[in-house]
Amino acid sequence: MIASIMKNTILFLLATLSLSANPMHDFSSDQKIAVQNSILAQVNGKTISMMDVKKKMDMVFHQNYPQLASSNQARFQFYEVSWRHVLMELIDNELIIADATDKEIKLTDGEIREVVEERFGPNVMQTLDKIGITYDETWKMVKNELLAQRMSWFFITSKAMNTVTPQDIRQAYRHYVDKNPSYSEWKYRVISIRADKPDDKLADEIYTFLADKKNPENLKESLKKWEAPGVSIAVSSEFEGKTQELSDLHKASLEQLEPGNYSKPSFQKSRTDKKTVYRIFYLIHKLDFDTPKFETVSNQLRNELLQKAVAKESQVYLTKLRKHYGFEAEKTLPDDLHPFSLQ
Repeated sequence: MIASIMKNTILFLLATLSLSANPMHDFSSDQKIAVQNSILAQVNGKTISMMDVKKKMDMVFHQNYPQLASSNQARFQFYEVSWRHVLMELIDNELIIADATDKEIKLTDGEIREVVEERFGPNVMQTLDKIGITYDETWKMVKNELLAQRMSWFFITSKAMNTVTPQDIRQAYRHYVDKNPSYSEWKYRVISIRADKPDDKLADEIYTFLADKKNPENLKESLKKWEAPGVSIAVSSEFEGKTQELSDLHKASLEQLEPGNYSKPSFQKSRTDKKTVYRIFYLIHKLDFDTPKFETVSNQLRNELLQKAVAKESQVYLTKLRKHYGFEAEKTLPDDLHPFSLQ
């Protein structure tokens, strides 16, 4: 759940970086963040207020962006981007905590204390004073978070893991191969010989010259001696492209070449002026990219399948809890609600 919050805070970080990139005075230290406090939700007899959401966001902000602690502008942007997601996390956590209480799931004081000290350092009380959260509030939030994590493991993650089979991973790899086939990156030139009439002898003569000289300097100049009335020769600039980006003609001509070699002339009629066109391809460079082996991407594919399974099991579990504890998830807050302001 925290991960979804952090994805959205990227927007806030980009905004902060944008401000820091332009030399300007940060007046936020002279401003205060005003909070429009109100009851946002009731879950199993417990109320969640905007201040509850703010306290949770203050903890997350401190953990992830301590370097911005003095910037009220950054904190305000974080609140604006994150408060709805944090609210939904708190609602889900309360439902899970209620289920944990009914199932008599316990935590030891030592487990909670270890996480509190890990997050806020040895001087816990001093750190919490700076954040503006009491020790009791912190203890309760950490306890609830750990309970939610434990319940999520029992009723979401472990179930999701059991649904992902080796056959599923193999099937996912087959789809992966379809979407990520082997390919090559090509760098090449094309010599085009345009003639009023077909002249295979001329095309073969030019090919023999090129194959013998390999890659002569001033290629365009060296081919001018074959130009005549009704015959023109063009040398392209360097083309670069992946296999899937090449036309069938270019691909067929290049695939038979090694770097540094020329293809035999290919014959074609121009669609525009009906003239004869011979094309000779020169392969400068080729870089092959094979589809990763199953062993290389199997863990990645398993994690992707597991994430989908976790999302599905999470939805099933939370829907069950909402129904059991009578929480109406469809009651939403106005889209234009902005409970935080800089003053």
